[in-house]
Amino acid sequence: MEKIAAVILAAGKGTRMNEGQSSPIPKVMFEVLGKPIIRYAVDLSEHADVTRIVLVVGYKKEIIQEYFGDEVAYVVQEEQLGTGHAAMQAKDLLKGQTDAVMIYYGDHALYKPETVKNLISKYQAEKPTIAMLTVHFEDPKFWAFGRIARNKSGEIEAIVEQKDCTEEQLEIKESNPGFYIFNSEWLWENIDKLKTGNAQKEYYLTDMIGMAVEQGKKIISTEVSEESEVIGINTQEQLVEAEEALKSRAKVN
Repeated sequence: MEKIAAVILAAGKGTRMNEGQSSPIPKVMFEVLGKPIIRYAVDLSEHADVTRIVLVVGYKKEIIQEYFGDEVAYVVQEEQLGTGHAAMQAKDLLKGQTDAVMIYYGDHALYKPETVKNLISKYQAEKPTIAMLTVHFEDPKFWAFGRIARNKSGEIEAIVEQKDCTEEQLEIKESNPGFYIFNSEWLWENIDKLKTGNAQKEYYLTDMIGMAVEQGKKIISTEVSEESEVIGINTQEQLVEAEEALKSRAKVN
């Protein structure tokens, strides 16, 4: 069994959660059904039996650190320069420590444990360089996730952020919720090669996909069971949506 570390991105300010103002708490500490959003994200990795959990913290980090204490490890993203930059902060802590690194956002509370376990099983069976989750949206423009571009053979060749999409790419329904498992040796050897040549002038973690394609590396994917799994919580409205989705799921179960 391969050792897997989880890196959870949790450095955001939550400006949209507080109507355009700086939030008194980090975005991931807003509560969904009585628990901080980040609690759901950490529980997800604990249920998947990862060997180490690392939170990338930044804004008002002491609130998150006080909540979790020694339950997890922490690295700090002093400047928010993109998801790739956030993941880079864990390099010194994790390089050489695990076989694989699972990276996802701390503001997602709705992934199902079985979805993640399925992705891990597929990664361990097929041993790709990258395994990732995908989602098909009926209205991809509304959700504004990066689109998954595939070649004629059906292989993933790139992830294109909505702001960087052509008109044709905007119509792609298969989207990227930002949940990955990387071969750790490859990740740490290549993550410093990320550049900021995009609309946001940030280091995109998604560019690791294109990098792997250029190197001829194997990338696999599996689809989430339903759209609601990938709802990120950036606004009060989305927080209410997440609560309703969790309540509905509890009734079914």
